[in-house]
Amino acid sequence: MISDCSRPIRARSATEKRQRRDDILRAAERLWAGTSYTDLSMNEVAREAGLAKGTLYLYFGTKEDLFLELLAGHLRDWTGRLEEALRREQPTTLTQLADVLVAVSADNGALRRLLVLYSTVLERQAHPDRLRDLQDDLHAPLVALTALMPCSSATAGRVLQHVYALSVGWQQLSGAPARFPFGPAGPSAAGTDPAGNVYGQEFELALRAVMARLEASHP
Repeated sequence: MISDCSRPIRARSATEKRQRRDDILRAAERLWAGTSYTDLSMNEVAREAGLAKGTLYLYFGTKEDLFLELLAGHLRDWTGRLEEALRREQPTTLTQLADVLVAVSADNGALRRLLVLYSTVLERQAHPDRLRDLQDDLHAPLVALTALMPCSSATAGRVLQHVYALSVGWQQLSGAPARFPFGPAGPSAAGTDPAGNVYGQEFELALRAVMARLEASHP
């Protein structure tokens, strides 16, 4: 009997299954770089990962599940890097905390795109249990981060909310001045970086303004 050499070998060990899962996530991320979420199909992800479509569904039941896991991975990376930076820099003021947040958030384009996808699509379409899983996974890392910030836990929570809101808002406007209601002569043109991306300068400007106000309100 001739074997089908093109068929992927079944992942059996826990290590092989983790690797297969990671291969699927990386394949989806590569495709998403050039294809909209709406147009991206699970068939294409399976093909990119070198798997049968049925095998893909053993790991992710829906496209929403797949992208929630992709988001979770990027969030774990971001919270880990932020915790490391906070332990290293040990900021004592909110101004110093802003320095750390701006530095850690500088190269997070993939995470920002996923946060926009979460707020516009995944939060509405994903299964509630999967959304709760994501929130549960984030709880402990976020509590650890707030404990390292030079402010009360309530203020630290507000800081993280502002980072999220500003990341999503400026990412949506980034590189798309036509979306800005006041036209290309407005802030979206004035705040672009050399690559035409409005995100960097305007995110930092807005975050530092928020932090200054919080510091003045809670000395």
